[in-house]
Amino acid sequence: MEFSFPWLSDSTTTKIQRFTIHDAVEQWLGQRSSEGIRQSTIRRNRYSLESLMSHIGTSIPLSKVSTSMIDSYRNYCIHKGNKPDGININLRAIKTFFNWCYKRELIEKNLFVDMVSKPKELPLYIPESLYEKLMQLEWLDERFKTAFAFYYETGCRRSEPFLGELHGNWLLIGGDETKQRIDKELSLNALNLERLTSMRTYFNESYGYKLDSWIGNLSKTFLKAMREVDGQDTKYHLHCLRHTFAVRRYLQTRDIYLVKNELGHESVTTTEKYAKFSLRRLENDFPSLVNSTKNTQIWEKGHTFEGHTSNSTNVSPIISGVSTS
Repeated sequence: MEFSFPWLSDSTTTKIQRFTIHDAVEQWLGQRSSEGIRQSTIRRNRYSLESLMSHIGTSIPLSKVSTSMIDSYRNYCIHKGNKPDGININLRAIKTFFNWCYKRELIEKNLFVDMVSKPKELPLYIPESLYEKLMQLEWLDERFKTAFAFYYETGCRRSEPFLGELHGNWLLIGGDETKQRIDKELSLNALNLERLTSMRTYFNESYGYKLDSWIGNLSKTFLKAMREVDGQDTKYHLHCLRHTFAVRRYLQTRDIYLVKNELGHESVTTTEKYAKFSLRRLENDFPSLVNSTKNTQIWEKGHTFEGHTSNSTNVSPIISGVSTS
């Protein structure tokens, strides 16, 4: 709370300026920007806090915000029919915001933010037969097919191919650009190096530095394609290509720590969800991997397909139509 006295200004009355939740949100977002948090994350944080303020008001003093107000917002979102994942994304940002306020003594006690409970679901991957149908769509532009194949075969997050630096056939992604805030490096074979070069050329010529626009177009096109091959109610989205990479790599190597490193996870606990699938189910969904490794030992560490170099000499050079050279 700030005070304004008449002898310090042209005003003839004493005014009390309240420190509102809106004031605190702007300070928080400004500090996150100075700390190097990605702008896409900050925009998402802003959306989450604005969603809360649309319910409790922007001019309410920060000190008056209570746990019951957060509960009221949470229940409002549930009754409105919002999906649990979307509600929880907002609630996590709200929780982080109030933790920040409490640590800086802007509020006397921290607020409780309870997530919406939901059954734990396994990652959604795309079976090989469905992926092949997707890539065979005649109307799907080759530039999109190139991008989809790159994500499918490298496990990159959507922005990583454009934020990383190329050093020879290595894609180096700094910790300030990754979700886990740790450095990540990826070895690309000739085919995926060519794909990445093509993706970057098209992006620079058509979108300039508007990465969000390009990623948004990719996501919309992917969803349109999946609706055609899987139906209007398809649950698949662009990030499922990363999940697909992970389960294929686990099926191929049976090494969850290798998959952890390739995905760039900080903890193997995050990666363990990909090891919870029945191997028989994965073998049924990815027959080309089973056929290519049958009568051979489990592949050694190191990428033997999907855009990565191989340490094994006993594997087929072609898997799902992708060369490992």
